[in-house]
Amino acid sequence: MRRLTRLVTEHPYWLLAAIGGVSLVFAAFLPRIGFQADYSKMLPEDDPVVAQYRRTRDLFGGQSLFMLALVVEEGGTLFDLPSLQKLYALTAELERLKEEGLAEEVVSPANVKIVEGREGALLVGPILPGPPESPADVELFRQKALEERMVRDNLVLADGSGAIVLIRLPSAVEGQEDVEARILGYLEDLARKYAGPEQIYISGDAAFLVYVNRYMRQDLAFLLPVVVAVVVLVLFLSFRSVWGVVLPLGVVLVGLVWTMGLMGLTGHKLTMISTFLPVVLVAVGSAYGIHVVNEYFQRIARGEERKEAVQATIREMVVPVLGAAVTTAAGFLTLLSSFLVPTREFGLFSALGVMTCFFLSILMIPALLAILPVPRVRPPKLQMASAEKFAQLLASRPVGVLLGVLLVLGLLVGGIPRLQVESDVTRFFREESPVVQGLRVVDERFGGSQELSIVIDTGRRDGLKDPEVLRFMDRLQRFLENKPDVGSTFSLVDLVKESYFTLRGDDPAFYTIPETSRAVAQVLLLFEMGGGEVTRSLATRDFRLGRISARVRSVGLSGYDALLRTVEEFVAREKPASVVDWYVTGSPSLYIQLSKKLIASQLVSLGTSFGAVGFIVAVLLLSLGAGFFVLIPLLVAVAGNFGIMGYAGAYLDIATAMIASLTVGIGVDYAVHFLNRYRNARASELPHPQALAETFRTSGRAIVVNALTLALGFLVMLLSRFGALNTFGWLVATTMVTSMLGALLVLPAILVWVPEGVYQPWPALRPLWIKLGLLEAANPEEKKEGKDETPRS
Repeated sequence: MRRLTRLVTEHPYWLLAAIGGVSLVFAAFLPRIGFQADYSKMLPEDDPVVAQYRRTRDLFGGQSLFMLALVVEEGGTLFDLPSLQKLYALTAELERLKEEGLAEEVVSPANVKIVEGREGALLVGPILPGPPESPADVELFRQKALEERMVRDNLVLADGSGAIVLIRLPSAVEGQEDVEARILGYLEDLARKYAGPEQIYISGDAAFLVYVNRYMRQDLAFLLPVVVAVVVLVLFLSFRSVWGVVLPLGVVLVGLVWTMGLMGLTGHKLTMISTFLPVVLVAVGSAYGIHVVNEYFQRIARGEERKEAVQATIREMVVPVLGAAVTTAAGFLTLLSSFLVPTREFGLFSALGVMTCFFLSILMIPALLAILPVPRVRPPKLQMASAEKFAQLLASRPVGVLLGVLLVLGLLVGGIPRLQVESDVTRFFREESPVVQGLRVVDERFGGSQELSIVIDTGRRDGLKDPEVLRFMDRLQRFLENKPDVGSTFSLVDLVKESYFTLRGDDPAFYTIPETSRAVAQVLLLFEMGGGEVTRSLATRDFRLGRISARVRSVGLSGYDALLRTVEEFVAREKPASVVDWYVTGSPSLYIQLSKKLIASQLVSLGTSFGAVGFIVAVLLLSLGAGFFVLIPLLVAVAGNFGIMGYAGAYLDIATAMIASLTVGIGVDYAVHFLNRYRNARASELPHPQALAETFRTSGRAIVVNALTLALGFLVMLLSRFGALNTFGWLVATTMVTSMLGALLVLPAILVWVPEGVYQPWPALRPLWIKLGLLEAANPEEKKEGKDETPRS
């Protein structure tokens, strides 16, 4: 410790030059930081659900869709010449994506192939040979479209109020977010070009991911300056000094450069979780600088010389600030137990950023204070009101305080049973977002914006041509279509039935599966001879595996889970022996898997964070009792957080699931600072009321400023474009306040009954800690006992 204080006070320029050089190195890697929004990459590579999703993509092509919905104005119809010509022109421009390799298929009413019969053969082609040129063409289009089961109310609404175009991405394009963003930009240009009087909406899971990426960039560019401005305001009101603002803020900005530069250096990308890492570091990291500057200003106000004040500040602050930083970092590191990749990455880099801010607070701020003019300390604007009276109240009426806290906590805990889990990425957007507006239109009018894939494996070549297999798939499709959350389904079954129906002279009795495998093969052969193609999205080339696609409405996690359970029950009951395997995949399946892992990760990380934080505090403060008591305010804050979430209808999702661990890691700072200052006062033989008053006069003010800074910093997230981050922001802000109140109310009320030896350092190690400069001696005897006799070098 003495070497550290000498380094800071005697060689400040060299120390600051070294910090500046490291900062320049990390700053060089900032441009390498990218963004990642693909929700399939939130789960580990070896997760079975992810493996099924990727296997399906490899077998049947891309699983991501863009959807363009063309909706006519009220009272209008698509079955008029101008509107239909617009649909054909729009489709022609969209097909350029396929020509450029950016789309695997473009399915539109204008280019969808239908099956017709002529002289005992099949003719497969579009509804019209080209764009409509007359009202007669429009009428022919209307008749044919409404006669086709695969077109009516699937691609074109029967009342003519709208149509939808599906753009399926190639598997090679999926995950290339720059390419997907270019495609969305092209679609938005077309929407602006062709809108009026019709409206054009963009939806689909591919659109969701691009919007997530876009909003992440916008949030980062907008929220970071706002949170910096908030921190500046709070610091100025707290210290009323330029250096009281510049020093803590400088620490977090340099720490931010180091942390983000490390992300760029290691090739990690910002996700929807880690995109608010800079906001978190600015809010959290400023706390350490606040405590250091507060301690220095108080010593200057008492008349200490600059060098003496800097050295004493380091000695006094290194243990509580180190304890606060290590426990906060431990809280973040417990997120490494999460099953979700973005959560693990956020936890790792947040912990690194927190420790960086700690080292800079202990090194950079004192080094600057050692060379800057001694500031004129003004009376702070934010003070602990009537510390003596407040301490007297807590000392004289601890039972009343605790009963009041327990009453409020009991009311809040009553909201926990109302808490719901949600991992549907479409729920993360605000209602006014364009992607949500598109989702609502597609869900309400076209049967769903999400795609579910059911893969059927027969285990043998040409197994899909078995009538028994096709009838099973047909029953499964009819079962799905009877569900209110499913719009339409499509598979090889529809192609076979439509072709067989046409070959039999459009006799409704033959809209069915042929009786033999040979007959099925013949129908498919005639279909291909007539110009049709069994596309990759329907079956593998050897007809061993087939795929049923189902368009599903965005009904949230509970709706998806209920749907998949009914599918499992149906398959268990109806699956023939000729089907050897099957599975369900798609975005709804990924959402469900995310939610399952979310709950497990929450329990593990929460338990780990409490254990790790308690252990670290016990080691740093040399007391098992101290490690236990600092957890009590956190239990109150965490339980209250879950209750508030339940009452407010806030979901437990990939963002809010981290709040409990963050509360433990960040909120423990208040209890550590309070308990450390209180026990030093008690060690100086102050009685309980006076020790409380001394603690409130010194650390109490810094705790309030710290909590206020954090709360306001996280409230900045209310300006985010993500609804999930709005909720995350105000919930974390609330827990910061409750953690502070727990430290300033619950902890003092409990300490009145606790013997001093329970939370004081272990006597055997106290002289060593005093010798290292990590504890202040309480009396002359301790000073003599802890004096360093080693000659200085």
